[in-house]
Formats: sequence, structure tokens, C-alpha cells
Amino acid sequence: MDQNCPLALLLEDEALIAMDVEQALDSAGFAVATMLTCADAEQWLEAHRPDVVIVDIMLKDGTCEAIVSRLVQDHVPFVVHSGDVPSLHANTLFSRGVWVSKPSDSRELAEAASGLILQTS
Repeated sequence: MDQNCPLALLLEDEALIAMDVEQALDSAGFAVATMLTCADAEQWLEAHRPDVVIVDIMLKDGTCEAIVSRLVQDHVPFVVHSGDVPSLHANTLFSRGVWVSKPSDSRELAEAASGLILQTS
């Protein structure tokens, strides 16, 4: 991964969505790591610190609650990309992220991620 690019972690288990979002993030200047499961994401986070995370609430092996808890604790900004209604998660840590509802234009996700990078720099 290019060390000069901001690093985005994408948590998405739907291949076509992941490919589309990866391409949009790459075009926006991000290096991208994509994980399909919570277990893989947890392991990846042991060795890496992303600049921003795009989180689907539910992956192949369960919800991303523990990952989002870790992101909040480590002050890592995140975008929630979900088909769920945001109000369903109003009292959860997911509400601390920027919400982009599915279906969405992948460029909207890239813009949200870029906006979070600008806010934290």
C-alpha cells in the first residue's frame, strides 16, 4: 500500500458492492484494505491503523459492533454503509459514524470518507 495515501479499511461482504466502493476510494486517493468478516477485520486491526473505516453493520460472521467499539475507543473515524434505517441504531455506537444508506453511489462513500479525513487532520 502507498504510504503517502490515506488508508481506508472497507468492511463489506457483498463482492460487487466491495469492488465498486474499492474503485471509488482508490479514485479518491485512498489505499484500500477490504475485509469480508469481522474476524479478519479484527486480525487486520491488530497490525494496522486505518485513517478511516467504511463499515457494513452485518458481515458474514456477525455484526461489527466490537469493531466499531474499538474504532470509537481508538478515535478512528468511520462511515456506516448499511441498508438498515439509521434510527434503528440511534442508541448504539454505530450512531457515532457518518451514515450513508444502501443503496448509494460509491462516490458518496468516498466523499464521506474524504470529509472525515479532512476533519481529523
